Amino acid sequence: MYNGIVLVDKPAGLTSFDVVAKLRKIFQQKQVGYTGTLDPSVTGLLVIVLGKATKLIDYLQENQKQYRGTLILGLKTDTQDMDGQVTEMQFLKEAIADFKKKAAFDSFLGSSDQLPPMYSAVKVGGKHLYELARKGETIERKSRKIKVMGFQQVGGSKFDASKGQEYINFVATVSKGTYIRTLIEDFGAKLGLPATMMRLRRIEADGYDVKNSINLEEILASKTPRKFIIPMEKLLPTLPKYSVGSDDWQLIKNGGWLKELPISVSPVKIFYNNSFQAIYEKQDGFYKPKKMLIHEDH
Repeated sequence: MYNGIVLVDKPAGLTSFDVVAKLRKIFQQKQVGYTGTLDPSVTGLLVIVLGKATKLIDYLQENQKQYRGTLILGLKTDTQDMDGQVTEMQFLKEAIADFKKKAAFDSFLGSSDQLPPMYSAVKVGGKHLYELARKGETIERKSRKIKVMGFQQVGGSKFDASKGQEYINFVATVSKGTYIRTLIEDFGAKLGLPATMMRLRRIEADGYDVKNSINLEEILASKTPRKFIIPMEKLLPTLPKYSVGSDDWQLIKNGGWLKELPISVSPVKIFYNNSFQAIYEKQDGFYKPKKMLIHEDH
């Protein structure tokens, strides 16, 4: 079994689970997941986790994510992107003044509550919201805390006088769980205009850059796909590491507690024979297992 991550450049037209299904066949194992969903129309960085690394998803996805895309002012759809049905149009006589757009972008910086869209993979009562939305249902859902670290226009906008629409390129740096589609629609609302997402690409996630990702087709066509795997030992580089000897290893592989460690930090990655085997946390004077990754193949 392979353990580690693969940085995939996801093409448009595939769901995140479609990518997982393809990679399960390539790596010939069931334990394959991802750290953050990308909508079918969204391209870019999808962090795939293999084997024991699936247990590290909570640690991996705590980092911020960054997106680059284009939004449209003057148009609104039921899915908040170009895959949906148009629900509102407003003809713009001219482009919106830059200072107004900047003020609207800046208003989203910081922490706030965001209501997940109906067309999303969020589950309510055991069902995905998009399943209900496709039936024409709209239900009450809970807002979630998000944080926007950056949201700004990139370059000049394009105004289509014949359509009465303005196209704005942007970059958004956000916390996990933030829906960029919803952010865009809310951005339009700040200007008193309908808005929707035209295109989107994830360029950073979980501390990794799309520049270092591999095109999905290249992975699928490779005779040696394992060469694309970043091993577990290179994951979570900011967490301190402690290598144990054979005596402590006997305790660890059975989930045992450790006494005080020389490094006195918490949490800590536990290594044995140069392999990342567990994450331990300090509690009540002992180091106790937080994540057990016990494995031989890596």
